[in-house]
Amino acid sequence: ADHDYRVLMDEMSEGVATLGEGGLISYCNQSFARMMGKPAERIVGTSISRIVPASARDRVSALLQAGLLTVSKGEFELSRGDGKAKTVQLSVSRVTMDAAVATLCVIASDLTEEKARDQAVTRERTARDAALRVSEERYRRIVETAVEGIWLVDAEGRTTFANGALCDMLGRDPGEMQGRFIFDFMDEESALAARRFLSRNRRYSEMREFGFRTKAGRELWALLSMSPIESEKGEPGGAVVMVSDVSDRRKLQAQLLLADRMSSLGTLSAGVAHEINNPLAYVIASLDLLAGRMPELVPALQPPEVIFVDEQLRRAREGAQRVRRIVRDLKSFSRADEETIAPTDLRKSLDTAITLVWNEIKHRARLVKEYDGLPAVRANEARLGQVFINLLVNAAQAMPEGNVDENILRVVGRADATGNAVVEIHDSGCGIPAENLDRIFEPFFTTKPIGEGTGLGLAICHGIISSLGGTLSVQSEVGRGTVFRVVLPVAKAEGATLPAAPRVVPRPPMRGKVLIIDDEKDLTDVTTDGLQDLHDVRATQDAREALEWIAAGDQFDLILCDMMMPLMTGMEFYTRLAAVAPHQADRIVFMTGGAFTPRAREFLARLPNLRLEKPFDLGHILAMVSAHLQSASAEATLGSKPAPLHTA
Repeated sequence: ADHDYRVLMDEMSEGVATLGEGGLISYCNQSFARMMGKPAERIVGTSISRIVPASARDRVSALLQAGLLTVSKGEFELSRGDGKAKTVQLSVSRVTMDAAVATLCVIASDLTEEKARDQAVTRERTARDAALRVSEERYRRIVETAVEGIWLVDAEGRTTFANGALCDMLGRDPGEMQGRFIFDFMDEESALAARRFLSRNRRYSEMREFGFRTKAGRELWALLSMSPIESEKGEPGGAVVMVSDVSDRRKLQAQLLLADRMSSLGTLSAGVAHEINNPLAYVIASLDLLAGRMPELVPALQPPEVIFVDEQLRRAREGAQRVRRIVRDLKSFSRADEETIAPTDLRKSLDTAITLVWNEIKHRARLVKEYDGLPAVRANEARLGQVFINLLVNAAQAMPEGNVDENILRVVGRADATGNAVVEIHDSGCGIPAENLDRIFEPFFTTKPIGEGTGLGLAICHGIISSLGGTLSVQSEVGRGTVFRVVLPVAKAEGATLPAAPRVVPRPPMRGKVLIIDDEKDLTDVTTDGLQDLHDVRATQDAREALEWIAAGDQFDLILCDMMMPLMTGMEFYTRLAAVAPHQADRIVFMTGGAFTPRAREFLARLPNLRLEKPFDLGHILAMVSAHLQSASAEATLGSKPAPLHTA
């Protein structure tokens, strides 16, 4: 997929480069290299200030600073290899921002020919005035040679003339356009804006982009320079409209915006998951605690009351577990930037995708799932989920709302005769016309209205599946529905899965000492309540206070420590504790709610300590303490040091 995008970027007429810290160029396409007059390999790794003339460096530096806040543009004169000057417009915008470093995208547009065309247009306008004194035929020949579209309209917006370039652009014959309103070829929003322009008595030109549709139905965006014409009496007489096709430029902008939105959505998902996980952790723990105390409370209740309480506890726990699964799916989506390839459970990926898009499906169709026997595949779980989400949304949107009983969305999974895993997503929607099937996976191809689709979704899905060694294909019949088929090679070995948390934990053979550190007081309180009958528990919302206790001589068998806390993070706590009491640092179990910085993710990856995902069951913690105490007792009997915890 990266190769495909690199080829696509190198085929673009506009130059594209990305800049990191200090203005160093981390990537540039071939067009950018040609504009700068140097090979790409000599540009990458170089500061952009080194490849522009000294006279332009201050302006370029100011442009980069402005680009951190908003899209900024500037024109610069650069030298060609033959010594001639060229005019280049640099458009700078921020693509990503982490805690310290901004990444900028620079789009370079060679305006040399455009400037020359502007001059040519000016000369053509002068020639037009001269042509008016000679013959209409000669005037038409001059205008027809223009490479840009030229449109003459009267005061009401009717076409009085359209040159060949404009007719080719819209896919229409001159006779089809003559006498028709300019608004007839625009989308609704653009038509309203054009009407407002022509309805006002303007004495100056205006440039603006408008949306059009060609005769074949293709969407087209054009930059219109509309100059009013006055009659001999000084009254509005229509307008001369110069038309430039800017569709490719807008598609590139849409691609960059989509990438930025997906990155922002992943960050938002991680934050939401983290904020929900903290209260959800103590809700589930409280329910577990109450369920565990029920035998003590039952003698005081009448049989109907016991049944009622049991039913309410069951319903509350099922609801909490449902929220837990939704949050888990959000966390999975938020890790879309991780490129880890590992054995992946296709059933889980499909269930997660269906959960995330269920609101889109439930109002349109009945869902039928037939994929119990799916084998595991080697894939990146988040990327695979992105594919299934896109295919499911497309399938749902192919069927109209309000007809759930008749519409069917079927998800089928199986292993084929060659041993590959096959997932099919069937819809009973409108189908895809045969002439569009060959283009369905092309970047930017879409049949949706302007503003409702970039045409990138299926192209990205195709690239993801291809990169995993699989295939993505489509079959469709108008009026009968569509089937998208994903085929992936089966994983040679599936990863082991951890057992579920025990609901009933036997009483430990000895009491242990447990330290709980979390900035959520409700979480520390309920965890303390669940452990204090069996173990000695101490809790704090400030890791600095815990360090003081240990420095004063306190020893703990197990330390439950939250990763992300405002006063002192779990990483800082571990580092400082390892320096003063390394055997205690080995006993830390990190509790996580799902929101990680790159630094935190790397930190956890290199430590053997257990990571406990919120929301957790009290049974997990009880089992961990019991297992560690038994291990420590056995090690003490053999005269060796207790080993650090690795797993629950």
